[in-house]
Amino acid sequence: MARRKFATLKRFLNYIGVEGDRTIFTWVSASEGDRFAQVIKGVTAKVKALGPANKMLKNIA
Repeated sequence: MARRKFATLKRFLNYIGVEGDRTIFTWVSASEGDRFAQVIKGVTAKVKALGPANKMLKNIA
């Protein structure tokens, strides 16, 4: 159920201009602190590589 909702959310975000790589769906148990840190570092690296979300910025001229 959660995966379907996430897939719908991801399609909606793509529709409004947010790249799909800016979101991630994964399961991390509360006892997996190291895995949580690795997931967050990976997502952070992907988002930094993508740069600013230009489609979401308002042009003020």
